Parts: sequence; C-alpha cells; structure tokens
Amino acid sequence: MLQITSQIKLRMKKYIWLLVLLAVPLASNAQTTVSGRIFSQEDRQPLISSTVSVFKADTPDLVTGTFTNEQGRFSVYGLPSGEYDFVISNIGYASVKHRVLVGALNKVLDIGNIYLESSTVTLGEANVTGQKQAVSAALDKKSYSAESFITGSTGSSLDIIKSLPGVVIDQESKIILRGSDKVAVLIDGKQSGLTGFGSQKGLENIPASQIESIEIINNPSAKYDAAGMAGIINIIFKKTAATGLTGDIGLSPGIGMLTKRKADLPTGMPGYSQNWKITPSLNLNYRTEKLNIYWQSYLIRQHRLPNNEFTTRFYDNGNMTESQVAENRSQYHYNLKLGLDWNISSNQTITLFGLYDYEWHIDTTRVWYFGNQDYQLPLRKWGFHESEGTGFTNITLQHKYRFQQAGHELNTQFLFTKGWEDETYNLSQDGPSPYPVIRTDKTRVLAPEYVYLLSSDYIKPLPFGRIEAGVSGRLRHMPITYTVTKDPENTALIYNFGDWSEWDESLAGAYTNLVAEFLKTDIEAGLRAEYTSVKYEFAPNQYFTENQYDYFSLFPNVRLTLKANRSNKISLFYNRRVDRPGEDILRIFPKYDDPELLKIGNPLLRPQFTQNFELAHKYLWQTGSFYTSLYHKIIDDYYTRIYIQDPLHSGITIKAYDNLGKATNSGVEFTFDQRILKQWKLSASANLYRNKIFSHSGQISFPLPQQYSIEERVDIPFFAKLINQFTLPRNFQIETTAQYFSSKNIGQGKELARGGIDLGIKKSMAGNKLELNLSATDMFNTMGIRQEIDGEGFRVEYQNYYETQVFSLTCRYKF
Repeated sequence: MLQITSQIKLRMKKYIWLLVLLAVPLASNAQTTVSGRIFSQEDRQPLISSTVSVFKADTPDLVTGTFTNEQGRFSVYGLPSGEYDFVISNIGYASVKHRVLVGALNKVLDIGNIYLESSTVTLGEANVTGQKQAVSAALDKKSYSAESFITGSTGSSLDIIKSLPGVVIDQESKIILRGSDKVAVLIDGKQSGLTGFGSQKGLENIPASQIESIEIINNPSAKYDAAGMAGIINIIFKKTAATGLTGDIGLSPGIGMLTKRKADLPTGMPGYSQNWKITPSLNLNYRTEKLNIYWQSYLIRQHRLPNNEFTTRFYDNGNMTESQVAENRSQYHYNLKLGLDWNISSNQTITLFGLYDYEWHIDTTRVWYFGNQDYQLPLRKWGFHESEGTGFTNITLQHKYRFQQAGHELNTQFLFTKGWEDETYNLSQDGPSPYPVIRTDKTRVLAPEYVYLLSSDYIKPLPFGRIEAGVSGRLRHMPITYTVTKDPENTALIYNFGDWSEWDESLAGAYTNLVAEFLKTDIEAGLRAEYTSVKYEFAPNQYFTENQYDYFSLFPNVRLTLKANRSNKISLFYNRRVDRPGEDILRIFPKYDDPELLKIGNPLLRPQFTQNFELAHKYLWQTGSFYTSLYHKIIDDYYTRIYIQDPLHSGITIKAYDNLGKATNSGVEFTFDQRILKQWKLSASANLYRNKIFSHSGQISFPLPQQYSIEERVDIPFFAKLINQFTLPRNFQIETTAQYFSSKNIGQGKELARGGIDLGIKKSMAGNKLELNLSATDMFNTMGIRQEIDGEGFRVEYQNYYETQVFSLTCRYKF
C-alpha cells in the first residue's frame, strides 16, 4: 500500500512538472532543435515518458522541457543560442545532467543515447555526466531578409541583390563578388533553370515580392556544386506557414531613363527614354495539416534600353569612327509556378512543382558610323531588328524522408528542364558607297536545351554537429540550328559557319562534409569529387574543329573557427572551385548587331580552376558588428574576352574568348553594421582588391590563325557602399544607398570610375496588410559604364549609358 501511494505521488509530481514545462515560453529568436534517446542501463530498453528538463547553465532557471515517446526519443525545439543543462529523469532511475552549447551552426543537434541507472532517488536530483556539446552559427554565410531592403523591393531579384553589402551588378546584369562574375546562383539551395546551371541568367525577371531572403556564401562547402569561384548567391523563395488561404496581390508601375547621359548620334532613331513599365503579381498559398498548395505568378510589360553603346575607335593610321548601338526594346515576360507539398506521413513529404517562364522582346536600332566627326555624311548606315523569345518549362519532384531521430534526413530530387531560345536578326544597310544596299540578310538561331538532374542528400546529426553526404548527376543537351538568308551579291554575312551544332555536358558528383563545433572552435571539412565530360560537335567549316574533353577533379573545403570569446570569432578558409564555360561562350555562330564588332565564341575554351584562401574576423556587440576578411585566389586557365582585328577585313574587330593562363585576385573586405539610434541603422561595406593578369601569348584560329599577346596587368580597384535605413512615425521607412566603384583593369584596357545613389520610401497601412513603396534607382543617372580598350592596331573608347535610372511605385496587399 505504501509502495502504491509513493508511485501515485511520483506520478502526480510528474504531471505537475509537465504543466510547469509547458508553461515556460521560448525566446522568439529560437532556431535549434536538440534531440536524443533515453535507455535503461540494465536491460538497454527505451525508457518511455522520461522527463527532459532544460535549464540555463549553472542556474535554476527553467527554459523548457519535454517527455520521451514510446521509443525513448525526445526533441526540444526552438532553443536560442546559449549554454544549457539538460536534466533527464524517470521514476526509479537516477537523473543525469548533460551540458549543451547551442548556437546556430547546425539546426539540429543529437546528443545521442543516454543511459539511466536504476535508483530510488526521487525526481529533481541529478548526477553530472557527459561532455559539452555544441551547435553554432555558420560563419561562411551571410543571410539577408528581402523585406529589410526597401529600395530594391519594388523591382527584381537583381534590385534586391545589388542592395546587399559587398555585391556589384555589372552592365550585363551579372552579379560581381570580390571582383569576379564567376558566381553560381541557386534557388532554395538547388540549381534551377530559372537562374542557369552554374551560370547567371534571368535574375532581372524574378520579382522581389517572391523572395524571402538571400544568402551570400563566399566559401561554399562540398555539398554545393563546385561551380562559382567567387561564391554562391542562394535565393530563398517565400513559403507561408499559416494554415488556410493566404497570399498577396501587387501592382508596380514605373518609368525608366528619365534623363539621358549623352546625346544620341544623328541616326534618326534615338534611344528610348521615359520608358513606362508595369508589373502585376499574384501569389496564393493554401495550407492544411497534410497539404500545402501554392501559386506564384507575375507579368512584366515594359519598354527598356538594355544597351546603349557609344563606341569611338582610333586607328593607328589616324582615322577615327563613332557609332552608337541603342537597343530599343519592347518586352513581355511572364512566369507561372504551381506546386504542392504533401505530408504523406509524419516522416515523409513529397514536393512537386512546375515552373513555366516565357520572355519575348523586340529590339530595333540603327547603327550609323561617322568618320572624323563628320555627322553630315555617315560612312555606313547599318540597322537591325531582332525578335527573340526565350523561356523554359521546369518539372521538379522532391522527396524528403525523416528518420526517427530529429534532423536525420534523406532528401532526393529529380529535375527536368526544357529551355528554348528563338532569335531572329533582320539586318539592313543603306550604304553609302562602297557599302551595298542590303535588305535580305537574316540569321535565325534555334537553341533548345534539355536538362536532367538527379540528386540525393543525406544529413545525420551528431553529438558535436552533423555529417552531410550526397551524390548527383546532371545531363545537358543542346541541339542548335543556325539559318542564314542572304543575297550573295549584297551581304554583310561574310563568313559561313554551317547550320547546326550539338553541345552535350554530363556531370557526376559525390561529396561528404563534416560540421562540428566545440566550446572554443568550429571545424568544417569536406571533399567533393566530380567527373565532367563535354562534347561539342558542329557542321564542318574551315574555321573551327570539333571539340571533346573530360576530366576528374577533387574539390576540398576546410574551415577552422576560433571563438576567442562571445564577441570575437576568427575563421580560416580554404576551398577549390571550378568555372565551366557554358555553350553560350563556346557557340561558333556570330552576332552581327554591330557590323564592325563581330562577337563569337571559342569552342576550344577550357574550364578555369581556382584555389581560395581566406582569413576572416567578426566582432559583435549589442547594437552592431564589424566583419573583416583577407582573401587570396589563385586562378589557373583564367578565361575572359579578348579583342583582335580581323586580318581579312581591317574594319572589323573580333570579340572572342580565350584562356589567358594564370591570374590572381587578392583583397580585403569590410562590413560594418550599427544601429545608431532606435530609428536609424547604418550599414557600410568596402572591398579593396588587387587583380593581376599575367602576361600571355595565345592564338585565335578565326578567321585565320593569328597570334595575340597581353602584357602583365596589375591594378587595385576599390568598391564601397553605404546604406542608411530610417524608421519614422506612422509606419514610414526610408532607405538610401550610395555606392562607388573605382577604375579597374579589364582584359585589354581599363574601366573608369562610377557611382550612384538609390532611394526607397515605404509606408505600411491597414495593420501592415497594405504596403506602398516608392523606389528610385540611380537617381542621378551616373552608373553608366565607361571603358578604354587597347587592341592590335586600334584604340577604343567605349561608353554604355544603358537604362539604370528607374522610378517605380509598388502597391501590395497581403491577405
């Protein structure tokens, strides 16, 4: 009877203890799950309903707690950073205490199996055992909420990305990190047809309204594809956790190119200005316990001036020519995404989504050439009308299997993408003599792309971190047809390259990566192995020969972090990366939009390999942080554009690609964040780097084998960005961004300094359901590109005053 009464008291104490645990709230910034499993020491059987109590280390302050299930497993969710004592107890067993260090490096920590010994000790008494375990922040990744940047939130993903510290966007809408455009762009951590496979494309067509956050990963681990020597930009799309029907509807009118930086040449067809644009969007999400269905859509209708090149050529014989290529663009673009997440059981989720993207535009321009500043009698009257449609259809199937241990997962993905490019150039010429009148020149490129990708990623939490491993395979196939229509007697299409090509790339990879943290150090080490095969075939021609190669390479990564104290962390990084030339820069079919500048690929181009070394320090205080990084990159088989003169036609410059041997990139990067006042936050970043291109002599085979040489070049460019954010009464927010780019060396010349200022104003209403956002990018139209290029037998002054100045007003309602 006394024994029964004692057990009843113990059970009553247990239930009271449960109520206490459930009543304790967690901090709002909690992110980490800690799991484990409880066994009896005597019979090795799982202990059901064991109490797991979590206290702040060395204090009686209870944080939270839980009980074990029928398998003896437990999971404590949402622990913020800090040190904790986990006290595990059960009726009739001696309690055990584990010290756990929690940060944010791993989202899940498994402290393993814990064995309790039989005892008559009552609940509440504990014996200390085990080692300190850890989970902490990933120091090689910077994450930014898209909503925290006002200026770019009315536009595309590029407008958000260019607001981030340390990021530059070039004239071709490519992301530049630490002086390089070799940046891989991922969607939700995966490769996607939306942004290209190992390249950058379509970023200006992703609306900012669909983005949750953006991550900058300067030193990617082995779990990522090895492409991108400068790092990775990971765009994370929005997904709501609220049940029922939610979504938002938006409308964004805008106007670009309000002012012109330079007067148009007198061609009779000036470049577009005061370009109106409209972007409606609709996003829906319906979630139940088992099913989540989502729809994302937007439409872009606009006039643009994506290219406005002023080119002045100075030839060694004393002559000078001037021309302007103003691509007046009318554009439609729409994107539709429909998907579902199905929780078929407590440990399995299937995700299926389809993405359809279509963009169509018409570019028209006149390219007239004027000699020696005589604007009355053009030397040549050239023009083109381009119609181009691009897009893709993407189907993705994902399966997530969750093992019984929290955070123990196997994620498998299959992706199929069919892309297309249909580009037609209608070229015309009105003379004058000696140039003929041309009306029939036309080129058409049909370039479909088929991509098949299968990957599987495995994650297992460990007592001190996690182990990651995976395999992947990818096939890309591009059968291209090239059609030329011309009058042989009167044509500017002087070279014959055949009418077809086929490009194939296959890639197989496997990786393993270990992430561990201890009280004073973090360690991450991984190795990725990849085999790549490339085959490029085309119709026989006299200029190029078919090309095929393959290689196997290893890509290690190491990160060691020393945590001097809570405010100071020092990290040392090493990784090896590759940048594979895509079909677009291998393609032998030329572009004739400028008849005196022939743009062509190089089928003999090879990948470039980069070794990255970095030493970083981060200092944290209550209202801000300061990040410093010293980095050095050694690049083998560096490739870039080169300019040579056509030996058969002295008036034509050839713009091609080639591997230039060795290059280095070294620099220092600073990022400073400080909340000056409650209403004022300041962010500043700067990057000073040294680029060195070693002297190189090479040969281009088109149109005849000819030698070229590049002298050794060293320069030290500088980039800085200053962001001020103000929170005002009545839900007003203001953001200003100022950026400056110093002059820098390019392949055969120099790019001159430039700078600009952006402004954003945001007003929230109706309980933050309605947002109005006014955005002005490059308010004073000062971000145009200016370059000076030295070629063989000529010198070029190049200016591209394309559309960078855009004012837009966005209205978005959330429901």
